[in-house]
Amino acid sequence: MQEIESWQNGKWVPNSQIGTRLWDAHYFFGWAVFDAFRTYNHVPHLMTEHIDRLYRSARLAEVTFEMNKKEMTDHVNEVIEHNKKFFPKEEEYRFMIFVSPGFFRIYDDMGDPGPIITINTTTTSRYAKHIVPFIVDGYTALVSSQRHIPSRFFDPKIKSCSRLHYGIADAEAERYGKGVWPILLDEYGCISESSGANVGFIKDHALYLPQDNNILRGCTMGFVEKIASQLNIDVSKGDWEVYDVLDADCVLFTSTFLGIAPSYKVIFRNQEFKLSGYSDKSKRRTVEQLFEGFSNSVGINIVEQWLEWSKKNNVQKIIEKEK
Repeated sequence: MQEIESWQNGKWVPNSQIGTRLWDAHYFFGWAVFDAFRTYNHVPHLMTEHIDRLYRSARLAEVTFEMNKKEMTDHVNEVIEHNKKFFPKEEEYRFMIFVSPGFFRIYDDMGDPGPIITINTTTTSRYAKHIVPFIVDGYTALVSSQRHIPSRFFDPKIKSCSRLHYGIADAEAERYGKGVWPILLDEYGCISESSGANVGFIKDHALYLPQDNNILRGCTMGFVEKIASQLNIDVSKGDWEVYDVLDADCVLFTSTFLGIAPSYKVIFRNQEFKLSGYSDKSKRRTVEQLFEGFSNSVGINIVEQWLEWSKKNNVQKIIEKEK
């Protein structure tokens, strides 16, 4: 049976056979960089920005490989063409690019020790069961006990595969149930980011975001900032504490695959706090404007697309089965 294939060092490999070699630095240290993006209306969204970030990450992480940005872009387009037969017309692509420096130095006699470049794709609709129940009514944000790694120790602007602290925060959030996303605080108790998303909050028609120095600078969050500016929504960056978050109308998550999603509930010290947008629907207008602006910018209603995918994939039945 044929399946979607990834491009890896010039070869086509079925997704089910993609893996990390035992002696690779990726396997030992998580020493690899990656980036990810998706299509809207079959057009790769912010691909240039994501590939630029991949190369900046590689430079800072000292992951060297011989492929320029144009070649990388060409290979992404090659992956699209190669896998078209697997994607229905209404489907969108999701891409992830991984670059490993190769074998850890003491194992360079165990085979070809060179860098590994993998361009993986799959369907975007597969995330529907994780997104559809919460993209309108909101996720629940958990202020995680796991802190973010300080930038003085490890630069979070590197999108690397060394993400154990995110995994621990995710595991903690999962204990609270479906639809709970962690917020990691920095060493001073200020909000930084989530495990796979940037995070901010909205209050009185203004968007509040963490400082850029201690977070991954999100391509999607940057896109949302531009939309907010076009909608005359003030954007302020600063060192925001849990105190500020609990006084907000809602928390806002942004990520590559979902785009944007709100949260109207926050768990802090095992207590659930309902933000003003939970009961006062007028407080949701700013989020609705951002949804509209995002949809207009990509040429498709992002909420309706997720809802359509949920019907197609019987998401509600999947959710009920997992409960």
